[in-house]
Amino acid sequence: MLPNIGLFSILGVAAALFLPGYGLWRSLRFSRARSLLFAPLGSAAVLGGLAMALGLAHIPWNWGTVLGGCLLVWLVVAALMVLGRRRREGSSEVGWRERCRAVYRQSVDAEHRIPWHGLLVALLSAGTGGYLISTRLRELMSGAGSFPQRFDVLFHLNAVRFILETGNASSLNLGTMISPDKSFAFYPSLWHSLGALAMQTTHDDVFVVTNAVVLVVCAVVWPLAIVTAVGTITGFRPLPLITAGVGSAAFSSFPFALLNYGPLLPNILSLSLLPLAVAVMASITAVTPRLPAGAGQRIIVILAALGALGVAQPNALATLMVATTLMVVCRSGWRVRRAAENFTHPCLVRVSRAGRYYRKLMLGTIVILLTIAAFTVIWSVLQTDYNRPSDTGLTTAVGQAVLLAPNGRDEIPWAFAIGSLLGLIVAIWRRKYLWVALVHVSTLVLYVYATGAPDDPFRTWLVGPWYEDSSRLAALLPMTGVMLTAIFVVSVADVFFPRHIASDRVMRWRAPSELVLAVVLCILMLPATQEAPFRHMDVYLRDAFRIDANSFGLTPDEYELLKRVDQSVPEDALIGVNPWTGASLAYSVADRHVTSPHIFTHLSPAEAVVSRDLGDTSKSAETCPAVNESRIDYVLDFGDRALIPDTPDWDDFPAYTNVHDVPGDHYEEVDRQGGSVLYKVVGCD
Repeated sequence: MLPNIGLFSILGVAAALFLPGYGLWRSLRFSRARSLLFAPLGSAAVLGGLAMALGLAHIPWNWGTVLGGCLLVWLVVAALMVLGRRRREGSSEVGWRERCRAVYRQSVDAEHRIPWHGLLVALLSAGTGGYLISTRLRELMSGAGSFPQRFDVLFHLNAVRFILETGNASSLNLGTMISPDKSFAFYPSLWHSLGALAMQTTHDDVFVVTNAVVLVVCAVVWPLAIVTAVGTITGFRPLPLITAGVGSAAFSSFPFALLNYGPLLPNILSLSLLPLAVAVMASITAVTPRLPAGAGQRIIVILAALGALGVAQPNALATLMVATTLMVVCRSGWRVRRAAENFTHPCLVRVSRAGRYYRKLMLGTIVILLTIAAFTVIWSVLQTDYNRPSDTGLTTAVGQAVLLAPNGRDEIPWAFAIGSLLGLIVAIWRRKYLWVALVHVSTLVLYVYATGAPDDPFRTWLVGPWYEDSSRLAALLPMTGVMLTAIFVVSVADVFFPRHIASDRVMRWRAPSELVLAVVLCILMLPATQEAPFRHMDVYLRDAFRIDANSFGLTPDEYELLKRVDQSVPEDALIGVNPWTGASLAYSVADRHVTSPHIFTHLSPAEAVVSRDLGDTSKSAETCPAVNESRIDYVLDFGDRALIPDTPDWDDFPAYTNVHDVPGDHYEEVDRQGGSVLYKVVGCD
């Protein structure tokens, strides 16, 4: 656990990410173990849906309304389950011995329940990964007040303040913070709504709350999600689960790289939830043991998975769409193959059943064709307007993808790079894991195209849903890499511990033996995964989180002045800022309105005039009416250091930059900390 980060903020975020989802799954009559493991996915769906509903109803976002809304959702879902319940004939309680043995034959028992020892191992494995991740974050963060000083952090911190101020956490409303002229502007708000809930309860500052969300998502949700997904695929056995737990902390490309790049905080949340959504869709499509649920339950589960990723960050929806398409194709392909084999071997087919195999063959083929057609149509709708040309050779990109060391990193996680290659071979050989191999290969292809393919319309169509951004696609590689490595490990274990041998006598030594081997494997993997793969990433993140005279964003002087702004600026005042210098954080830190909460804020015509011409004495006749119309009362000058050095747009705000060099009499100094100055706009009364 990170020092100096408010314990109550951490507990508040954790409660928000587990309680709503646990109640949802229990209302759907899922087991306690499954409800706990999949709770973050359900919580994301419930909170995202509640935020939209409360926003449309103009009901404020706080713990009271959230808990009331959760209770209402649980009651409605439970009522639907009672109305749609069918009597189950011939069901009987499965003994605990049989449930323990079943996990070595398949991933769950006949009732699709996770055995207690499987749940315990899963939690311990996720705890191992969480401890490794939180320890690394502790070393990288200088304190609770530090934050990744990259330009996207302006939006994310200010978005938390925006939700607190407006009481509206809806994804349909958050985009209006930077587009105030619109009634609705979509931006995924789940991350920020979690921070707002924690901030309301604890009154910690926005930096502490943001770090609490980072900690819970990276060190709790992500390890638990990947361990649960692996357990769903291979069975809740010690060897694959501990592999997944260690693997969650073995890659610099996720979650650590996204803290440095952007930071893409909503992407971290959505990709942390993605393994749970993949596990859900695998159970629905029956490429893993089919979820024993009615049509209504399955529809609710699917909607919850899609909604959770949509309100977290829709990039993950595109990934889930690819994975689900491959699952359906695999499942239908198996049926087509079986029908074709029976058709080509007449001796295996009864004359009376020949038509049955024709129907199966045609139905499977039609499902495959319709799935591919639907994928193509929906994919075309998901396109974006971003254009990021590739900057790496094609062969280099292939090498980076195969070795799970994307974006030019020489930090190769050798244990999982080799394990994923061996697991790929095993997954192709063992038919039930083929879909995992296809998902991994598709991820490699997407990354290679984003990184090394020439800029053409097909590349734009293929990787457009990820904004043609190789860093977003690189963050997908750890998920499939860990899954394939776990498949290889469990396949090796099955050679020495065949699944069909699960008698009481064998169980006396089999389960303890696997547990001992899992501990040994963990000890061997730790040094191979926690040092070399992070040589450069640790340096990058330490630089991103530091606050000193040479930091990328705020300097100590600027930070101190921000904390005093509310003492000099009235609550109803508006501060003119150059967002490229980090001065926009006056909104989140001091709770005072600024002209640009983010770099891409749409300024009104009057605000644009003031930002250009306030210091130009020759344009005072035009500037003063604009000042009065926009009601800009103060200017916060943080000099000319931009969050992105050498960017061509940083000097679009000359009236707010290096004001001491600007001629004219419209500035009156109010407060100063070193070279950072707060001015009052005067001379336009």
